[in-house]
Amino acid sequence: MPAADTLRWVHEDDPRWDADRERVFATVPEGVFRTEARRPGERLSSDWWRVEREGTVVGYGWLDDVWGDAEVLLAVEAGARGSGVGVFALHRLEEEAAARGLNYVLNVVRETHPERAQVTAWFEHHGFVAGEDGRLRKRVGDRVRDIGQHQDGRPGTGEPTPPSDGRQARYLAERERAAGRPRPETEPAAVGADRGPGEEESGGYVDPEQHRY
Repeated sequence: MPAADTLRWVHEDDPRWDADRERVFATVPEGVFRTEARRPGERLSSDWWRVEREGTVVGYGWLDDVWGDAEVLLAVEAGARGSGVGVFALHRLEEEAAARGLNYVLNVVRETHPERAQVTAWFEHHGFVAGEDGRLRKRVGDRVRDIGQHQDGRPGTGEPTPPSDGRQARYLAERERAAGRPRPETEPAAVGADRGPGEEESGGYVDPEQHRY
């Protein structure tokens, strides 16, 4: 497996739908995201990072924390799966959440996901615990607060690192922007609803690493 130091974690200050996303998300199995196409240049919500290897985008990480905890999404290009990109992105997202002082990272693997059992097992292997509501959660922070997982030396352990001025500014700007979005008058869509990357959603695609634990 290639070393993680060959990968770069790059925050996108103005995330938009572009050719790299089109290429990466085109390899995601049907049933994971909505099927309608996005417009080139379309603005995307919340925080996005891209994972680069030798200058090529091989995956994405997404985090939304406007409702309290950190909801996360991962997408890895088909040719890069099984090479550590998913683990790298997940660990970086855990670090981002811990730095913001958040309690949990969470994900819901949608009922329509064609690899739902595999992806759920992958998350559980990396310290997530399934709740009664179907959400997979992992507490980030010091080990005493962790959910029974042996996490020495891994992201989500130890005291959270205070966010940098730049990260805090992005965080506050996103919260202000999200607060200005109209809220739906109806209940949120159920797990498995037809929603796409870049929306406040649960159950994003994750690279299951082909069970190479």
